Amino acid sequence: MKINVLRVNAFTESLDDGNPAGVLLDSPELTDDQMAYITKELAVSETAFISPSKKADYKVLFFTPEVEVELCGHATIATFFTMASQGIFSRDCVVSQETKAGILPVNIMFSDDKTVDRVMMTQRKPIYKDIYFDISQVADALNTSVENIDYSFPKQIVSTGLFTLPLCIKSFDVLKTIKPDFEKIKKICKRLGAGSFHLFTFDTVEPESTYHARNFCPLYGINEDPVTGTANGAVSSYLVKNGLIKDKKLICEQGDVMGRPGRVFVEIDGDVVKVGGKARIVEEREIEF
Repeated sequence: MKINVLRVNAFTESLDDGNPAGVLLDSPELTDDQMAYITKELAVSETAFISPSKKADYKVLFFTPEVEVELCGHATIATFFTMASQGIFSRDCVVSQETKAGILPVNIMFSDDKTVDRVMMTQRKPIYKDIYFDISQVADALNTSVENIDYSFPKQIVSTGLFTLPLCIKSFDVLKTIKPDFEKIKKICKRLGAGSFHLFTFDTVEPESTYHARNFCPLYGINEDPVTGTANGAVSSYLVKNGLIKDKKLICEQGDVMGRPGRVFVEIDGDVVKVGGKARIVEEREIEF
């Protein structure tokens, strides 16, 4: 079987930046192993497989190179930006996607010149779980000093689709030099019931941004994700919920450390969390299996 799959950069307008995702529109019936294989061959963290739905406008499955995940922010943005760019939508609209995280709306917005401006996805209602962890073990997994982590923040894992562990790093200089032990991160994530570590610092590259982030998710077969929609939505809601920031419209920086800068727009209204941005179609690839 031969399949043509698009490679699309999310949270950027560049051919080289942002987070690449696979997008397979009108997906045929594929096995889990085949979907994981396609993602691995594309060399992306996730691929979105789109098919008809009886419950929503579209059914979307998300696969990493190793496992299926319930929701993927950057692959959602890549998918619906691609569909709008190809003329499937021609004006501002809201469509629904059936995912393993539930049926979620996606807002598609156009500029005055009729080009796609932005795609914003509504994530699952935030879930916060109080947890306990030894900060020295976390610091050891990150190969950094305990003093570099602000551990006065609430100890919680949070999910708007996938659970992540928010960790505040005191400076961008520290954040960019962290070289973690991914096996240790994987063990801590398993113990805590989280899919990733989401490190962030309020020391940003651009003044209009709220924080700068890095996301480590070896449990999903991805050591570091360039730009993470779901985790940024979750961590932004965590910051607002705990009164750590006042802004409810945020710009989250990520990917700069990996040489793939991206910017994630987050909007929070109570327990409604929207995440979005722009995207760019990079190429079409033929994969045979």
